[in-house]
Amino acid sequence: MRGRRKTVKISEAEWSIMKVLWDGCEQSERGMTLGEIVSALAETTDWSNTTIRTLIIRLAEKGAVDIDKTTGVYKYTPRTSKEDCVKSEVESFIERVFDNSTYKLMASLVREGRLTEKEKKDIINILNEIED
Repeated sequence: MRGRRKTVKISEAEWSIMKVLWDGCEQSERGMTLGEIVSALAETTDWSNTTIRTLIIRLAEKGAVDIDKTTGVYKYTPRTSKEDCVKSEVESFIERVFDNSTYKLMASLVREGRLTEKEKKDIINILNEIED
């Protein structure tokens, strides 16, 4: 991945493709073939090669994926980082669901009571660090 790029809106299905690319390309910077992507998704989806190829093409059209056509087999690599996509999704979610209030999001999560004691302590430590 070369530098920061504009984050694009990606669908739930496209997230599956991007996760495979982020993981696969982290291990090897050469990019992944369609066959490698299909193989990685075989355990979690029943998508055909055509469906996966269509999703990759959409991601390329959105600017989220690069396609290297210089070799006999196309290689696909992410153009945007996982961190940038996650940040964009979280911001969009907070804006849509919590009226752009991080406080409302955090309060909702804390009130649900699904935090372990360690997680609660970690959050308190993070808040204390922000104050300092």
